[in-house]
Amino acid sequence: MGREAVAVCHWEGEVAEAKLHLDSKALQLRGQIHLDIPRSAIRDVEIVKGGLLVRTHGPDLEMEFGTSDALKWQKALLKKPPTLAEKLGISAEAPAFVMGDFDDVELSSALTGRTVQSVGDAAFIVAVLLQIDALEKASDLALAHPDKHIWMVHQKGKTAVVGDTMIRTHMRALGFIDSKTSAVSDRLTTTRYRLRTSSR
Repeated sequence: MGREAVAVCHWEGEVAEAKLHLDSKALQLRGQIHLDIPRSAIRDVEIVKGGLLVRTHGPDLEMEFGTSDALKWQKALLKKPPTLAEKLGISAEAPAFVMGDFDDVELSSALTGRTVQSVGDAAFIVAVLLQIDALEKASDLALAHPDKHIWMVHQKGKTAVVGDTMIRTHMRALGFIDSKTSAVSDRLTTTRYRLRTSSR
């Protein structure tokens, strides 16, 4: 996910073509110039002749674009990326019921002040699946509350005890459909499910 392009880039005296990738966390350059600029390090983005000048808290980066691409990239770079809570649709007005224990700073921050103790009072269910038995418990909870979306949070990578393929196979067999995914942190990711027969 994110915006991608190829541009001639100027960085600390080096000029080379690089593949660009912009996501919610960073602007990445790959090729002869290998660079990750966190979005938090970008101070300003200016239109210059031939492209963009990205001013950072360190060296500036110049990228050669056509005019239309430069305008689109300027807007994308200056746009404040959504928070994790916003990506999940969770807020004080639309709180979540959380199933499972976890130790993850990003997820904790997204949920702080946005949870309830009763499933009935929740707009969403957030199930953290770090053990095999958690998958069935989470699907049982979702089946008991078919009017609510459930976010299935699990570890990334092949070493995950409960992985994406396992979750999707299990949930689809029960009649759920996955509709959205989001990175949570460097260690966790999540996918949203809901019963196909739900009226919403």
